[in-house]
Amino acid sequence: MWTSTTTRRCHIEVRTACGSRWLIEALRAVSYQALGLTMKKAQTQSGKPAPTSTGVMNKNVSAMNDLLSDRRALFLIIASTVLVYANSLSGAFVFDDTKQIAGNPALRSWGNIARAFTSDVWAFQRGMLTRDIPPPYYRPLFTAYLTVNYQLFGLWEPGWHLMNLLVHTGATVAIYFLLKRLSGDRVIATIAALIFGLHPAHVESVSWISGIPDPLAALFFVPSLIWYVRYRTEGEKKFLVASVIAYGLSALCKETPLALPLVFIAWEFARAQPKRSFNTKMRETIPQLIPYALMAGAYLGLRFSVLGRISWKHPFMAQVPDYAIWMTVPYVVVSYFRHLIAPFYLSLIYGTSFVTSATDPRFLVPTVILLFVAVLLGVYRKKLSGDLWIALALIVAPLLPVLNLRVFHFEYIVQDRYLYLPSIGFCYLVACLIMRWSRRPHLAAILAGAIVIAFGASTIAQNRVWHDAVALWQRAVYYSPASWSTHYNLGLAYLNLRQNDAALAQLAEAKRLSPREPTVLNNFALAQNAVGQKAEAIATVKQALAIDPTLLEAHNNLGAFLFDQGSYADAQREFSAVLARDPSSVSARFNLGRTLAAMGQQTAAIKTFEEVLQLTPNDAEAHYQLGLSYAASGRMNDAVSEIQRALSFPNDAQIRREMETKLAEIQKTR
Repeated sequence: MWTSTTTRRCHIEVRTACGSRWLIEALRAVSYQALGLTMKKAQTQSGKPAPTSTGVMNKNVSAMNDLLSDRRALFLIIASTVLVYANSLSGAFVFDDTKQIAGNPALRSWGNIARAFTSDVWAFQRGMLTRDIPPPYYRPLFTAYLTVNYQLFGLWEPGWHLMNLLVHTGATVAIYFLLKRLSGDRVIATIAALIFGLHPAHVESVSWISGIPDPLAALFFVPSLIWYVRYRTEGEKKFLVASVIAYGLSALCKETPLALPLVFIAWEFARAQPKRSFNTKMRETIPQLIPYALMAGAYLGLRFSVLGRISWKHPFMAQVPDYAIWMTVPYVVVSYFRHLIAPFYLSLIYGTSFVTSATDPRFLVPTVILLFVAVLLGVYRKKLSGDLWIALALIVAPLLPVLNLRVFHFEYIVQDRYLYLPSIGFCYLVACLIMRWSRRPHLAAILAGAIVIAFGASTIAQNRVWHDAVALWQRAVYYSPASWSTHYNLGLAYLNLRQNDAALAQLAEAKRLSPREPTVLNNFALAQNAVGQKAEAIATVKQALAIDPTLLEAHNNLGAFLFDQGSYADAQREFSAVLARDPSSVSARFNLGRTLAAMGQQTAAIKTFEEVLQLTPNDAEAHYQLGLSYAASGRMNDAVSEIQRALSFPNDAQIRREMETKLAEIQKTR
């Protein structure tokens, strides 16, 4: 009997080669200042002023290039990235994976790729038993990615994790080439790419399969910037065309890359002659951005035609005043920078809430920090190198869209996956600051190595947090013990593993924290039923329905409990009530079929199971139950065929033995 659960979307040791002798020698070979004050006008041997463009290198640059070739750099970057994420390959489906992949019947058809361009990410959930209101994301390339992976791997988790790792590694390699072009320095590009590939904040985007939109977007976001720079420096229109197309494709993965033109502006200003006025620089820059504005307009038009809106506001936000949203932004910004700088002991949830008072330290301290940084940048703006402004633009531009806090539930206003693109600029900044120590090459090498090793070790540990649902929600409970949703989701994780006593304890705590939340009561009833508290389970689920009579999961579960008691007529009434409101509910229709079969109405049961299989053709349990109804109707050949069909799908070992035993019995009676 199928019951329904609802997961609330609220939303060490590693050695690296970075300390190898050739990298130390490469660091020793470079002796110039990056991201500090603009280089003084030192005279070169020819008597001419030293260049002042970004990525200026000294006379030892040729030695660096000899020691650190692209091949060596890429080997180090790829090997290190794969090494630290190797333990993610054994991870399970967690959080939204259970819905977007395991519970997404749309992925079973190649036609879903075409549908992705005319529907939102969560369109498949419409009509399912769910009380949640998913955000209307328009990310067709993400949906296409899921569809292709499902066709390749089905529900084999290692294949999905491998694809995520490949995408992340590809993005890291692209970042190496981007930063090498921006800085003109392989060592800076190598250090930055190493830090990026191993940064623990990326675990949420790599080890969590459904977190792939950011790495996927980076595969287009980064080349778009590379091709823009090549177009502006080499003048070939083919690079402009490629850049604009890549920009559009990145937006089809996720909305964040729409802010990329801000990085273009920073790059244009960094390369412009210092004496030119701001207005002159803008007049020269704006025409270059017109193709991107047209592409962004086309994307937004397509998005509006599909979603009927450009933006979205979380229903919870109706309870939050606008001033609280704005007062929370400084806290969120500083939290993100803290996670970039010290990315240790990260979590899915951080126990966040909105700031409602100007005297709250969560408003005062972050605001003072941000004002201090802004004043510092303003005072030294003419003395800071172009690399600094490009790095800051790479941090700030992709971070701006996620500061629209109206789209989030309060528990999810800080999410580490949103740091994936901003961390490109952060890693560039750190690499340049490390090279500030190049006059002391051993210190620079030690500092770079220490960061890479610390980040790599933290990433390996963080992969374990995202390995399975229990580990994930245990960490969330640690950070947010007063949140009913963390206990609720940990309880569901235990329930899915049939650790029923642990599930009951966590769901009881969730019920204590939120006694009138119907989804908590509904799933607490499931745990009660699982530990044998049958009467209590029925009473609890009825309590949930008294609070929210429209909660279809609770009607479905009540029907399942009544079925187990043998109250078939009452169970039939509950399942029929669900189907009256939601004809596409597979679980309610399947349960109705079993109920009809138990009542001896085999013809009606057969019709119902056939309807289930029209909705989910690869449902092994539906094929098996249809086979049993065929057998009860005397259609033995059809029964054998259906049960053999059921056995062709992966099944739990115990269920498989049951099917094989029943098949043998039916074959003897033919």
